[in-house]
Amino acid sequence: MKKILILIINLVICLSWISCDKPPIYDDTPTITWASFSEDTVQQLSGTTSFKFDFTDGDGDLGRDNDTTSHIIIIDTRRTPNDTLFYQIPTIEHQGVVSGISGQLEVSVSQFCCIHPTNPLILCQPINDYYDPIIYKIRIKDNAGRWSNEIETTPLYVKCF
Repeated sequence: MKKILILIINLVICLSWISCDKPPIYDDTPTITWASFSEDTVQQLSGTTSFKFDFTDGDGDLGRDNDTTSHIIIIDTRRTPNDTLFYQIPTIEHQGVVSGISGQLEVSVSQFCCIHPTNPLILCQPINDYYDPIIYKIRIKDNAGRWSNEIETTPLYVKCF
């Protein structure tokens, strides 16, 4: 009986140890991956969509209260030099006792403009039956000044008519 009791206690201890989840360990440099647009087709000048991308950061220093610095950069790749949008990262709460964080950032963007397919100097003009595809590049920067990897979005289509 004593051996069975010791065996049960050892079994419970082993199962308890095995069932503990270890927190993930992320690199201190932020990493992002593309998720989606809330809408993948928008109307020129009046359309709105949200850019959604996942992030990890090992030391959890993304965003802070009352920060006015733009730490999200979204680049429209259709022209050179590229059109660039700058956004702030909202405060991200820590997720437990470890400093690493992960989640999804969402940035709402509006006022999309078509670029004529044969003349990049013609902007925001109606073009019959044309959907202007835009691929964006995105990077983020943490509070220590470390830049994430750069990602590309899937195409966003702007209805030009």
